[in-house]
Amino acid sequence: MISKKELKELVIALGKKYLFPDFTNKLTWFVVTVGGTIILTPTAFKQIFYNWLVATFNLNSGVQFTFAELESSTADYTLGFSLIALALIHNVANRYFIYKTGDIAATEAKELEAVDRALFERFLAEFPSNSRSVVLLKEHDFGNSYHDNNTDEIDRFVDTWNTAETEFLDQELEAARKNLYQKMHEFIYRLAQSSGYIHTGPMLSAVPDAYRGAWDWPEHVDLRIKELNEKSTECYKLHQQFVMLGRRKLKC
Repeated sequence: MISKKELKELVIALGKKYLFPDFTNKLTWFVVTVGGTIILTPTAFKQIFYNWLVATFNLNSGVQFTFAELESSTADYTLGFSLIALALIHNVANRYFIYKTGDIAATEAKELEAVDRALFERFLAEFPSNSRSVVLLKEHDFGNSYHDNNTDEIDRFVDTWNTAETEFLDQELEAARKNLYQKMHEFIYRLAQSSGYIHTGPMLSAVPDAYRGAWDWPEHVDLRIKELNEKSTECYKLHQQFVMLGRRKLKC
């Protein structure tokens, strides 16, 4: 339920917006200036113009002539106040239009954010930081064997997170998801190429049977293990960066 303080702040904000509009509109300034000049000028504009014409002809033609009696010299208050009122109404309407446009844009942004939040929550549910796959990426040295179910979350992510339904509407989030997907795909593909089951499973090893348990490995085995470790570390960092980015942007 809204508090008295919040209600007071709302009333003040609306009062500033509608009762004291921001005179930033040049058209408003121009119309108000014209209206104020009409009110404050003691002689109507047309009378000043007529007098100027008479003085000009008298100076240049040498023939004296005059106009018929001019109208009253009182200021045209009706016109002046009408112009000011029109300018104020225009300014208020303009500010209201801007306010409603911003309100519609904010509502649309919230709806788009809700779509991304639901998708991000799905990602966290399927690929959380405490999952077996993330722990594997973070801690495992691929010179050692690993269980085949330790890559389940990576496999699921690579299999299912490359569709239109799994694209984020936010461009920054989507760019991060694509990068994460690409690196995960490269890693799991390379891991599958490099690994084989030990006997009948379920343990896997990237070290060939001929060299498993040996003190020294050939250079090509060292390079394979180094590549897998580097790729797994890169994937782990990208996963954590994506999680933090989603939490920061979606406030979850």
